[in-house]
Amino acid sequence: MEAPLENPPALGPRAAPERLIVAMTGVEGSRYGIGLLEALRQTSVESHLVMCACARQAIRAETGMDPDLIRKLATRSYHPHNQAAKISSGSFLTKGMVIAPCSVRSLSAIVNGYATTLVTRAADVTLKERRPLVLLVNESPLSPIQVENLRRAATVPGVVVSWPGQQADDEVIDGLLAQFAIPRGPVLGR
Repeated sequence: MEAPLENPPALGPRAAPERLIVAMTGVEGSRYGIGLLEALRQTSVESHLVMCACARQAIRAETGMDPDLIRKLATRSYHPHNQAAKISSGSFLTKGMVIAPCSVRSLSAIVNGYATTLVTRAADVTLKERRPLVLLVNESPLSPIQVENLRRAATVPGVVVSWPGQQADDEVIDGLLAQFAIPRGPVLGR
């Protein structure tokens, strides 16, 4: 019988992998979410994607691309109604979340705590855990209620509400990466 080790080797804390949740909702601007996923593939940051059904339609209409090909850009993707997905738990450590593009419908659900889809549940958890949440809102004109929802979202600590405006696509993607201190990197070939 072997004697137990008196001083077992110390195991240091394991660094959690760097992860970013990327959501795409159904509004014009799917190129921003696609560009972000492509940029993340060039880094060591895992991308965890959830795309609503309306986003799938917007991708087809805007780019002519198959949304399933876009899903393959992500490290992992989730069904939009799978509330049991890893990204719906605060114990799943992430750098935060980007919704690019973010519809005013999703914005409204988020600011009112109405987490009925995986996109809004993951955003709710991101806020609860005090992680950064970036909402790339790409709709206009806005009603007074939608403007109020934007104002409310912008007052929440850790929330960044962004409009792409007249910026070039690369500028928008670089801005999203900068929010999480993720530099563009060399292609890593995932």
